[in-house]
Amino acid sequence: MNARITSLLLALAAGGAARADDNSRFGFAVFGGTNAEMPGSFRGQTTPLATDGGSITYDDLKFQDAYDHRYTMGAEFDYSFTPQLAGYGRYAYAQFNGREHDVGNLVSESTGVTPVTATFDDTNTQEFDLGARYTFITGSKWQPFVGASLGATRLGAARADLPDLNGGMTKVTLGEADTVFSQRFETGLQFAPMPNLGFRLSAAANHVDADTKSNDPNLALVGLTDTSGEERGHWDYPIELAAVWNFGS
Repeated sequence: MNARITSLLLALAAGGAARADDNSRFGFAVFGGTNAEMPGSFRGQTTPLATDGGSITYDDLKFQDAYDHRYTMGAEFDYSFTPQLAGYGRYAYAQFNGREHDVGNLVSESTGVTPVTATFDDTNTQEFDLGARYTFITGSKWQPFVGASLGATRLGAARADLPDLNGGMTKVTLGEADTVFSQRFETGLQFAPMPNLGFRLSAAANHVDADTKSNDPNLALVGLTDTSGEERGHWDYPIELAAVWNFGS
């Protein structure tokens, strides 16, 4: 499922904290944001398919054509092994708004070239990660960091209404709901105006593995074979602002 965001939204959240107090071993964060970029595509039927009314060719559809990214939000719990190194568990939810987009062309002798327009349903992802973060300049209020994590991402089904070969509209599943392996790399800056409360801004790169191919029999009704529906593995690039409370010793 992976869509490119046409304009970068201001990430929503109340602050985050760096570890100014070395005795604060535990941290809890809430965060919000958006994807600056979400490249990737569906595997489409790019070879013309002959029908009684002509031939249909589908484009290799990109996520940015099918979806607008709405928001990302989530929470994180972490534990500091040292003032520099922390491990964390993270949950994130991302919402994507479906769009209406031309996805191919119907070519016939009677009408010439007619665009094939699809209306995509909204979809979402849920991400579960375990990772580590290394913080530099721990004695300062401004602390740059880097981090990495591994986890699983639950992809919502990718569905769309498409014109069928009988002249009507048919809802098809282009990608099945599935849980796939994911990896995340991040960097950013923490600001600690108080010992246990502050702000953390991060920019990340997430890689999500390919989704399961769709087995929807309705794909044949719109000129797609049941082996053509698939969401490829892809990267997305979230920008997030977090609030982190540090506590415990």
